[in-house]
This record gives sequence, structure tokens and C-alpha cells, in this order.
Amino acid sequence: MKDPAAQGETVTVTRRFNQAQAEKRAEARRVATELASEGGYDGVTMTAVADRIGVSRATIYRYFASRDHLLAEIMAEWTRRINDDLQRNPPGGATPADRVGEAFERIMEMSGGNRGLTSAMLFAATSSDPAAKEAFPSWSGPVEVYLKTLLGDDSVPNLEEIVPVLSHVLFSALIAVAHRGQEPREAGNVLKTAARLLLGRVS
Repeated sequence: MKDPAAQGETVTVTRRFNQAQAEKRAEARRVATELASEGGYDGVTMTAVADRIGVSRATIYRYFASRDHLLAEIMAEWTRRINDDLQRNPPGGATPADRVGEAFERIMEMSGGNRGLTSAMLFAATSSDPAAKEAFPSWSGPVEVYLKTLLGDDSVPNLEEIVPVLSHVLFSALIAVAHRGQEPREAGNVLKTAARLLLGRVS
């Protein structure tokens, strides 16, 4: 059998963790979230995470390939929490555009409430680290999940074309809030406009 590495192929290794290891990984994500909230992307280092947990840096590297991998997993968790909230507390609005616009407003308020964490996750979401990209593959993924929740049984023509456009607008809005100090309400208004322009004909 030929060695894939010798042929220049990428090999993905999936690891299984026992309960104790899974709990330690969860603790690392919690601590990294705290560090990002306090100091943004630069505040999160594998050494700082290890010190706060009370383990060696080598132990953290056994669980996460890099800082970006760790933050990308937090970004994926953030996405799931947002979608859970949208399911438990559906946005009001008579039209899909109204519901999507209100949902994006919520996301902007959350992001503005913790700019350090938002900034750190944005850096990780744009990382070239293979493990980070596996944990958070693309911006279109979360928006597709949100729209599936928000639209319900509503049929939207060309949805596969709308999703990446809304994803880019959301990404730009998050950058404006986290890195340029834009007010969440202002960024939310831009997103509501985008939702209305792209989904306004869906009733």
C-alpha cells in the first residue's frame, strides 16, 4: 500500500475521547471563552489556557491542534446556541424577511455584548489551520442552519444563492462590530435591509 503522505495527500485523523477527556476539552473551551472575553484573540494562548486549567501545555495540544482550532470549536458551539435560541424563542414578523432580520439583530446584540470573544472567533474562522477549518468549515453553514429554522415550511426560490450572500453580509457586519466599533443596532439595520432585499418577495 502506498503511503498517502509520500504522495502529498492530506490525511484526516479522527480521535475519540473518553468522558474525562471530553470534560477537559469542554473546560478548555470555557476557559478560552473567558480569556477571549478579557483580551480578545491575543488573550487566548495555549499556555494561558493550560495555566488556568492547571494542566501542562502539552496536554492542551493533545486535545486541540492550535489556538485557532480551539476557538473554531467555540464558534461552532456559538452557532448551535444561537440556533437553539431561535427555536425556543422564534423571532416575530409576518414575513420571512422580518423574521430573518430580527434574528440577525439578536446576533449583532450578542456580538456587541462581547466584542473580545467575537473578534477572537472571527480570527479563528478565517484561519488556514486544517483543524480549525474542519471544526468551522464555512460561514454559509451557520446561516443555512439559521434560515432552515427561521423559514420553516416557507419555500424560498434560489435559497442556495441567497445563503452565501447573506453569509458574507453577516460576516462583514460582525467585523464592523468587533473590529471597528460599529454599534450593533446600526449593523443590525444593514442586515435587516439585506434580508428584505433578498427575501422581500417571499410571503
